[in-house]
Amino acid sequence: MDHRKVAPMEMYSVARHQLEFYKSVLCYLRFHMPSFSLSQWQTRIEQAIRSTITSHPRLRLQVDLARKEPFYIVLPMDVFDVLPLRILERTHDDEDREFLENVVSDECNTGFPFNSTSPLWRVVLIVPSHGNTVDLIWTFSHALADGISGMAFFTSFVRCLAEKPTVAFSLDNDQPTHELIPYKLPPLSSLIMKIMENLILPGFLKQYLFPQTFWAGNIQLTGDERNRTQQVSFQIPGDLLDSLHKKCRSKQTTVHAALLASFILAVTDVFGKKNMEFSCGSAVNMRRFCQPVVSNEQLGIFVSGAHSYHYIPYDEHLFDLFWPLACQIKEQITQEIENVIIPFVHTLKFVSDWKEMLIKHRKTSLNGYRSSVEISNLLRWTFETTDPTWKVLSGGFAQSANLVGGTFVISAVTVNDILEVIVGFQEHTFNDVDQVKLMKNRMKTTLVDAISL
Repeated sequence: MDHRKVAPMEMYSVARHQLEFYKSVLCYLRFHMPSFSLSQWQTRIEQAIRSTITSHPRLRLQVDLARKEPFYIVLPMDVFDVLPLRILERTHDDEDREFLENVVSDECNTGFPFNSTSPLWRVVLIVPSHGNTVDLIWTFSHALADGISGMAFFTSFVRCLAEKPTVAFSLDNDQPTHELIPYKLPPLSSLIMKIMENLILPGFLKQYLFPQTFWAGNIQLTGDERNRTQQVSFQIPGDLLDSLHKKCRSKQTTVHAALLASFILAVTDVFGKKNMEFSCGSAVNMRRFCQPVVSNEQLGIFVSGAHSYHYIPYDEHLFDLFWPLACQIKEQITQEIENVIIPFVHTLKFVSDWKEMLIKHRKTSLNGYRSSVEISNLLRWTFETTDPTWKVLSGGFAQSANLVGGTFVISAVTVNDILEVIVGFQEHTFNDVDQVKLMKNRMKTTLVDAISL
C-alpha cells in the first residue's frame, strides 16, 4: 500500500544507505528481571513489540526504489507474523558489558535492504544463562527514523510491557519535516556567502576562499577502505551527572556543549599538534520547530545539523580552556539554530540527485569527512514501573560511522539518570585503537574534573 513520497530530508538517509556510507542506528535498554525465564518472558516481550507496532504504524514502512521518485510503502501486517527478533544468550558474567558492546558494534555494522518483504528494523534480545540482567536492542534504518525515535519506541514498548495505555499515532499525520516548519529567510549576509560557496565560485576559488582546514584524523585515507565501525564508550552516573548539570547551568552552557568541549580537548591532547581546528556537527531535534509541534514520542526523521567551528591554540594548560570552549560551542549552536537550520531544511528540496551529491562530498572533503566530529545527544529519558518482576536500569544509543559525516560520531543519551556516551569511528581511520581508548578516557576525566573547576 502506498504511503507518500520520500521527502528531501529522508532522501539524505536513503542515499547514504544505498551507497553504504551509513549502516544503521540503534537504542537499547538494560533490564533487571529477577528469576528471569525465557519461556515465560519471550511471549510477553513479543506481545509488547506487536502492540508497539500498532501504536506506531510507521514501523510498517519500507522504501520502494523501483519508481522514478522513491516512495514509502506500508508493509502488510502478515509480514510481522514472524517478528524480526533474534535471541542471544550471555554465557559469562551477568554484569559484564563486553558481550553487549560487541553485539551493539555488530548491529551498527549491519544495514537493511529496501524491499517489500521485511521491515527497516529488528530487535535483539540478550538473555542471561544465569542471572537477571536482560538487554533489548532496537536497531533501525535512518531512512525510517531518527535517534529520538529510538527512545520513542522504547517509551511505547515499556508501557506495553507494563500493560498500560500508550499513545497511538496515525500515518495520516506522518508528514515530511519541511511541510511542518514555517519558511524563514536566513540573514542576507549568510545567504550571499552560501550562494557564493556552493553555486557561483569555481572549484579552485572555492578552495581558496573557503578552505577546509579542520582536523580529520591523522591518517590519509584512499577512499577505498571498507566501512566498518568500531566503538568505545563510557558512563557518567547520576550523582556526577547532576553535578555536571548544575555546573553547566552556572556557566550558562549545556551538557551537550560540555561533551563536545571534552572531546575537542581530548583529541587535541592525545592526537593533536599545535593550533588545532575543529569542524563540529551537532544533531538538532526539529520537532519543537514544527507547527503544530511534533511530540518526542512520535517516530520519524525530524533532525538537522548545527555546525560550529573551534580553534584550539597550543597551550600547556588545555584544561583551562574547557568552560570558555563549552560556552563558545553553545553560543555558536544557538546562532545556527536561529539563523541557518530552518532555512536549510527548505533548501533540501532543490537537491536533484542525492547519491551524486554525497559521492561529490566524499571525494572533495578532507579525508572524505565533512567535519571532525558529529554528535547526537538524545537528552534525558526516564522509564519507571511498579511491576516487581522487572525494572529498567540504564540504556544507550549508538550508530554506524558516517562516511560523509564526522571523523568521529558521538552518540549520547541519559536513561534513568545514567549518561552513556558511545564514540564511533571508521576502523581504518586510526592505526592505534588504544589511542582512541585513551582519548575516550580523557573525555570522561575532563568532564568529571570540570565539575570542580
